[in-house]
Amino acid sequence: MKSFKQLKTEEWFDYDLKITIKPCFKCNHKCWFCSEYDNNTAVWTKDHCDLVIEKLTTIPKDRKRIFIYFYGGEPTLSQYWEYLHERIIDILNDRVLYIQTQTNLSLTKNRLDGFLKNITEIKQDHHTIDICSSYHIDKQSVNEFIEKMDVCNEYDCLGLCFFSTEIPKHDQCINEFNRLLRAYPNKIKLRFTETHNLTNKNIPGYDHLLTDQYLIGNDNGKSLEYRYWLRRFPEWKTYFETGWNFDVDGKIYNFSDVSGNNIHMKFKYMKCDCGVKNIVIDHTLNVFHCNDDYYSNINKTPLSQLDVEAYISRPVRCLNNACYDGLDFHKYV
Repeated sequence: MKSFKQLKTEEWFDYDLKITIKPCFKCNHKCWFCSEYDNNTAVWTKDHCDLVIEKLTTIPKDRKRIFIYFYGGEPTLSQYWEYLHERIIDILNDRVLYIQTQTNLSLTKNRLDGFLKNITEIKQDHHTIDICSSYHIDKQSVNEFIEKMDVCNEYDCLGLCFFSTEIPKHDQCINEFNRLLRAYPNKIKLRFTETHNLTNKNIPGYDHLLTDQYLIGNDNGKSLEYRYWLRRFPEWKTYFETGWNFDVDGKIYNFSDVSGNNIHMKFKYMKCDCGVKNIVIDHTLNVFHCNDDYYSNINKTPLSQLDVEAYISRPVRCLNNACYDGLDFHKYV
């Protein structure tokens, strides 16, 4: 591979700088297939939030289009989630802001309504608030989830909803996916659950599929759900996120195909523009060029030592075995 680049589209905010904020690395859903959280970790205090805000005031003036991405764990478990929004809009008021929260929508409907009512009164026309959700079966009722989507829609803040497939809950998965589609057909996108070394884990609900060599593939079943659901429902490709289409050496792939075919595991040692367009601030107030560096615990910089302008001055060379959260940054040799 010589080049991997996201295709430009109106579905994806065209930013000069992306700041990923992780005020909380805890998650209250504890999905069986997920290890992307740690419920023993600390959450930012108000003083921590103020330290982050102070550092964001040093973003160079030439970065005029800024993507603020609240991520976790579950970022709304932070009691200062609302406060951080208000302060960011205050200090970066003159910039074009796209402020997105990736959430499981476990916050109460009243809290969500109160936040959106307040923030839409504070923000200006060049500021966008986007609530991007993930739907996980059995974590809350589909009706309750849709009611919260309705609240977001009322304030014109409803982002995409990513539906996680689960073969062990096969019929329920299909029924709830269709229920969400009926409510918001243009907002529901598929995410195929992945389990590394699935063939060796004896997870109930998959055993009857592990004799099918096509489903097992050449990745020990990691992308079995991708292959299973698309073989049964090829029309489900309609629900891929087209904003995440990529040019890979001149060929076009959707994110689901990139992940399902493990293309995201082939970037090691390539140059990456996360070095000039991305900053991740984690729950311990350490800074990374991407979330995957955070997970690998490499290239760590304490927030107190961060010189923002110098930090985003040159591309970096990827040292990760796989890229999960930085696919929107151009990779090249």
